[in-house]
Amino acid sequence: MPVDTGQLRSLSTGQLLLVHRPPLPEPVEHVDVADDDDAQRRVYSWISVITGTIGGIASLFVGWMLPVSLAAIVFGVLGLRREEHGRSLAFAGIGTGVGGLVFSAVWIGYYAIVFGALPR
Repeated sequence: MPVDTGQLRSLSTGQLLLVHRPPLPEPVEHVDVADDDDAQRRVYSWISVITGTIGGIASLFVGWMLPVSLAAIVFGVLGLRREEHGRSLAFAGIGTGVGGLVFSAVWIGYYAIVFGALPR
């Protein structure tokens, strides 16, 4: 590192005066925001798990929860593609969504038989 002598030096861009600058302040302690980023990145996975659980439990009793289970699968796939740390939650959401789809399909088949759309 050159020592500042206070003399003018000639550069191709013109005359510059090298001035002694005070040292940079000490770096501020780094605050780790990775945990906040990870929590924010897991939104799709959490939505998948919540909607999958609601769709799976409710489809045990009624058949019209099929769209909620489909939403769980869609958000689970989005979570798998876009979130690195929410993979287990996304898989759980997809699993509960598929379970809800199966139960809803059973109910829809039951309704179709009861109301005469399918032969007994």
